[in-house]
Amino acid sequence: MIPDLYIAAIITSALSLMFIGGLLFLRAPKEQRPILGWLLLVMLPMNAIAFYLVRMPVDGWLCSVLAKQAGVHQFIRTFYAPITEEAAKLWPLLIPFFYRRMKSVPIYRVALAVGLGFGIGEAWTVAGLLSKSPEMAEYHWYLLGGYMSERMMVCVMHSAFTASALVLMFLRKRVFLGLLACMLLHFLGNLPIFLAGKNAFALGPNTWQILLQFWVLSYFLLMASFLAYLTYGRQWLKKLIRGMVWCPECKKIYEHPIFGINLLHKRYERCPHCKNWHLVSAFDEEG
Repeated sequence: MIPDLYIAAIITSALSLMFIGGLLFLRAPKEQRPILGWLLLVMLPMNAIAFYLVRMPVDGWLCSVLAKQAGVHQFIRTFYAPITEEAAKLWPLLIPFFYRRMKSVPIYRVALAVGLGFGIGEAWTVAGLLSKSPEMAEYHWYLLGGYMSERMMVCVMHSAFTASALVLMFLRKRVFLGLLACMLLHFLGNLPIFLAGKNAFALGPNTWQILLQFWVLSYFLLMASFLAYLTYGRQWLKKLIRGMVWCPECKKIYEHPIFGINLLHKRYERCPHCKNWHLVSAFDEEG
């Protein structure tokens, strides 16, 4: 019988591919899709490789070296994921086949392909680790909504981390600064988890649990906003709220109405001409 955590991982992978991957590949020109597909595929095993072949051996060595300095060891561990995972996502830049093609594709698309593949792989790594816990084994897959939603958000965050590096590497020609930027963003995303584990400021576990939930959501929105900025420019938020758009039914142009339901890059709204409700892209504007 398949453990419920793996069922949750299957659902997470399918939903991530459907929503994030669908948005990426359907909007990308046909000539860009092969390299995006390759990047997604080669990223799938990279989280497990970084974790089991790099982090675990290094941690084992540091554990013996810092046996009497547990606090120092715990703090150093907060740098494991930022250093190993960000390096694991950028290794295709060392291969001419990938490097030439990645430079010919918009940065946000490259970052989304890398983040999606790496994030899905990480979802399976986490599922494998959590499945060893007897406590987690008691949960059915439909009770693991927190795991599934968090893993999907992580795909977006990984994309944003990678995008920050590529912007500096491709546009500014600052390789070291690009590496530092993505690692720093990753570190800042994980830092509250370390602080919660240490019960920093004596806030108590319940307060830290609330703060962590708020932080994860806030950081996800911040990273998603960064990707939206790279994709649509400075006016992305204004475009999401107002702007001129084609009606998919009557084909007339109208301004986004004030009342509507925003669904990330989509908006469900009523056309003032034909009076019909429909789903439109908030960024497919006229002019």
